[in-house]
Amino acid sequence: GYDVLGVDISPAMIEIARKRVPNAQFRIGSLLSAELPSCVAVTSLGECLSYLFDESNNINQLRRLFRRVYSALQPGGLFIFDIAEPGRGKGPRQKYREGPDWAVFVDIDEDTRTKRLTRRITSFRKSGSLFRRDEEVHHLQLYKRSAILKELRDSGFRARSRDNYGDQPMIDGCVAFVATATRKKPRGQRAVARHS
Repeated sequence: GYDVLGVDISPAMIEIARKRVPNAQFRIGSLLSAELPSCVAVTSLGECLSYLFDESNNINQLRRLFRRVYSALQPGGLFIFDIAEPGRGKGPRQKYREGPDWAVFVDIDEDTRTKRLTRRITSFRKSGSLFRRDEEVHHLQLYKRSAILKELRDSGFRARSRDNYGDQPMIDGCVAFVATATRKKPRGQRAVARHS
């Protein structure tokens, strides 16, 4: 029963989203600078706010985003998102998964000085009698839970961190946040979502 606006910096991800949710509106762009309409919820799931696809991403940009989200939300509106924390790169540096017609190799490197994580992903997918290879490199800025909670609260939110979304536990090194807008605003029914 909600109108949905999706924002993603990747045209390919927007195209996939349009096929899955044809009645929603979508915009190509960074959530860091997207215009946010008055709404009841903003979500950003899958470490989106940690990704450095938008090179301007840093704690100052997140602070501005939090204030813009707070201004867009109606009273009691929710801002739900997750980020990667320092230590996200703990555990095995290299990971591997496979199925009957696919395989994925992941190499993870965490720079503790800059609090940045680099994830190199090589995937193979069977195409006819051959395998097609694809490579991706993901760069993430890692943020401490306490720093994000402080920025949310300084922006006016009542906020708490969580290690799960309902029954779904967070991946090791990721933390979820549920922030509630506390001031009164005009009513409406609009939701803004960003998913990876």
